[in-house]
Amino acid sequence: MNESSESSLDNKSIEELWTNQPHLRTVVNFLARNIAQLGLHTFMANGDSNERVRGDSVSSIISKPNARQTRYDLILALVGDIALYDRAYLWCAPDMNRPEGFSVYNLPAGWVHSKATSFYGSNEFVVALPGNDGEKLSFTADEVIEFEGWTPGDPTCSTSPVETLRLTLEEQHHARVHRKQLWKKNGRIGSFVTRPKDAPSWDGSARKRFTEMLEAFTGDRGSRAGGMPLLEDGMDVKRIGFSSADEQWADSTKLSLATVAQVYHVNPTMIGLLDNANYSNVREFRRGLYGDTLGPIIAMIESRLNAFLLPLVGAPAGVFLEFNVEAKLRGSFEEQAAVISSSVGGPWMTRNEARRLQNLPKIDGGDALIVPLNLGTPDSGSTEAVETVEEAEKAVAELWRKCLVRQQSVISAKGWDGGRWKRELEADLSVAGVPDAGSIATLLNDHTKSRLDADLDNPGHVFNMLILEVPNWQNLKRP
Repeated sequence: MNESSESSLDNKSIEELWTNQPHLRTVVNFLARNIAQLGLHTFMANGDSNERVRGDSVSSIISKPNARQTRYDLILALVGDIALYDRAYLWCAPDMNRPEGFSVYNLPAGWVHSKATSFYGSNEFVVALPGNDGEKLSFTADEVIEFEGWTPGDPTCSTSPVETLRLTLEEQHHARVHRKQLWKKNGRIGSFVTRPKDAPSWDGSARKRFTEMLEAFTGDRGSRAGGMPLLEDGMDVKRIGFSSADEQWADSTKLSLATVAQVYHVNPTMIGLLDNANYSNVREFRRGLYGDTLGPIIAMIESRLNAFLLPLVGAPAGVFLEFNVEAKLRGSFEEQAAVISSSVGGPWMTRNEARRLQNLPKIDGGDALIVPLNLGTPDSGSTEAVETVEEAEKAVAELWRKCLVRQQSVISAKGWDGGRWKRELEADLSVAGVPDAGSIATLLNDHTKSRLDADLDNPGHVFNMLILEVPNWQNLKRP
């Protein structure tokens, strides 16, 4: 790059500014990457609750929108375009090679030119492909999802934030050019030699001899480089240099980065300006990141995808997309554990659940929640009995059925453990408030063992027959 091309940013495109201006690239990448890393989940609205949907066509399109991109790639490009151009475009293209029938592509905002035919909205989008002899592609509004910012006075267009920052970027650009010029033309002068004004005059041979001697002690190729030259006639070595503090380069660099961050509503601490940072406020800044900073962009993307993309791909009514922001707001494991423990009033994780976090195998009896006696509640074993015999019999039937299902799922791998199953069934009956839980658990457990002993080679069939006996379990009380 020659000096004439470095003189101004007036003719630079947004793409060139992003490539050459580190502060702009830092902030835009920060926004795009932090939103792209979020999961984008599919839900079905079901009355007062929302159910997560997995494996449907919408989830498949979102996880792999086209043959070359993942969800992360698509959202990264989408947010990058919104940040740089204040507009972005997704093309929903029919694709018979996919079971879903559609692929979704990002149309680079710098390539797209829209044609407005009304006060609001466009009915045609023209994409000019670079490097293809002016080739253009045309898309109708029915197949393009447009993400458009707001500009006062003209609702059919948007204004790039980069234009607002161009003067700030220009100032930082010229500061960088100035530093480059100093390093190229002035920066290597670290010292010079002085000679008293009353020193004897030199002829040409004396001056040449001294110059050759001095060059032998300096430069990369000097034969005596690094040594101490012998000065004559009262000569002296003076050091010279320039200070970044004197030029206020560090302060101007911080101001430029802070200004770019300000326009994009990013807390400067989050992108490396740590002058006033500490552990406490950085933690709070991170919590606020997905609210004040990224929240509006996330809301814009969600609303546009739900309102325009889902109908294009034939999503059923009630299906909607939502970024998994909650995962980023949960805090550390220690913070979550303290809050949950305080909320439930006692231990909230079983031993096997804790062992799973450490990639340790399950242990027998580790699925029961341990509750200290001083924290006993109606849900932890100290319950009142059910009010009627009929309720008690229904509770026993349901709990025995659940116990049989659990036994059937593990007996082929671990074998029969009568003591364990009796303890678990008795604990379940006690929690439900069933009278005489111990004797009922013994009766049902002994009956299960006797049926297994009678048909050792076919435990699956035995459990299927036992589950059929569950509704009439009370007939087992008498021979």
